Amino acid sequence: MRSRRPHAVIVGGSIAALGATLALTRTGFRVTCVERDRAAMPADHLAAWDAWRRTGAGQTRHSHVLLAPLNNLIKAHAPEFHALLIASGAAELRFSDVAHSTFEDPQLVAEDADIAFLACRRVVFEYLLRRYMLEQGGFEYLHGARVMGLAIRDGCAAGVTVRSADGERTLDADVVIDASGSHTRADDWFERAGLDAVRIERHPCGIFYTSRFYRLRDGADYPTLDGRQSLAGGVQGIDLGYLKAGLFRSDNRTFSLTLAADPEDAPMAAIGREASFDAAAKAIGVSADWVDSERSEPISKVYLYGNLENTRRHYLVDGHPALRNFFAIGDAHVHTNPIAGRGCALAWVSAFALAHALADHQDADDRAGAFEATIERDVVPWYEVQAQQDRQSLAVNKALQRGEDPFDFHNADGTVDERKRRGVVFRKGLRHAARSDIDVMRALFRQVNLLDSPASFLERSDLIGKVVAGYEAARDEELRARPYRDEMLALFEAAEASA
Repeated sequence: MRSRRPHAVIVGGSIAALGATLALTRTGFRVTCVERDRAAMPADHLAAWDAWRRTGAGQTRHSHVLLAPLNNLIKAHAPEFHALLIASGAAELRFSDVAHSTFEDPQLVAEDADIAFLACRRVVFEYLLRRYMLEQGGFEYLHGARVMGLAIRDGCAAGVTVRSADGERTLDADVVIDASGSHTRADDWFERAGLDAVRIERHPCGIFYTSRFYRLRDGADYPTLDGRQSLAGGVQGIDLGYLKAGLFRSDNRTFSLTLAADPEDAPMAAIGREASFDAAAKAIGVSADWVDSERSEPISKVYLYGNLENTRRHYLVDGHPALRNFFAIGDAHVHTNPIAGRGCALAWVSAFALAHALADHQDADDRAGAFEATIERDVVPWYEVQAQQDRQSLAVNKALQRGEDPFDFHNADGTVDERKRRGVVFRKGLRHAARSDIDVMRALFRQVNLLDSPASFLERSDLIGKVVAGYEAARDEELRARPYRDEMLALFEAAEASA
């Protein structure tokens, strides 16, 4: 007699939920995703860009980069899906390609093959992933259904109550997984069930951001990135202090530009309007060649996203789960500033960590302990470092708004602020060293791609020595990039006046 397959109900149906579906179905689970959006899937992935309105996923039409952990998990567990992505127009950027375009004779190592990420619009990736999972079997997708609460038996999560056009019903489950994102309603579910509130940490990201997508014109090609040969999946960014800009090459001859600023810097709110966004895009060196009207044309409006916080929910209390057989993954558990592009990859890291914990342990407490231990090791350090980086970025931004030089490390009495000096040395030295030394560039790419811990770079004295040498070589370079803030505001004013 065949044994019953355990059933997992996943709240949400986006990239985190589908990553968990991939991981869990590979370990014998039957999965049901409950997604509140009603939008039916279009005919194909290209139509999805124009026709698929994923209103429940606020970042669907913003820039995304799918970092190495996610790319490598797809290769390991669904190689045929990886091939489908490439055949559908997604691109893979490999460290080896960047090294060959930067150095004459780069000395590569075997581990360099792990450093590769995918370039693909989120809506295209999500469409292809959902279609692929539906074709695999063992997976049911309920769209247009909202989770109203938790079913609890014997102190364990045993399903969810859902409401749809057909009415309200309960879905039984062996485990319930919250993959509904940073706007999860888990707090309400716990309160309705009479459970203690989960402790939540919050740290402001200090930004809002705007994105616009473009398509190359017929006969045009991508320009260079930072002086390098333009590579498939190329990503390039610049931090003006008061404004961050990120350029992301994507699938099917498309790319996107994201601009991010301090929500308290009122004049910078102009980047949410088309005229000022376009003025900034044409003025910033990273993006100017890309958005030239002879090279590309916009294929979207300017999208806005804000109210961002780095957030962590603590579902393990004194070594015991807040609710047995209830788990949260991705942004519903640990949410980090999306400007770093880590969200999708960390969601898949947590999804596969959960699948391993469920496969390796039968006891509910043991499962929760094993899962949270992996999150503490592989996800939380990125949350902590992002909160720290956001505090530093916000301090730079505020100084520029006051008209100060945030990179002057001298105190009013002429003494040196050692903390600020170390920051300037590292920032300026790393920028130079990463372009002149492959070991530094490799370490930087591994860290950006979440393959090494946030502290790994600082733990290597050989790399720190090269960064210090880079600072000495670049000592006289200006850290502040143009346009300066007052110059940008003048561009906004002129653009708005002529719009």
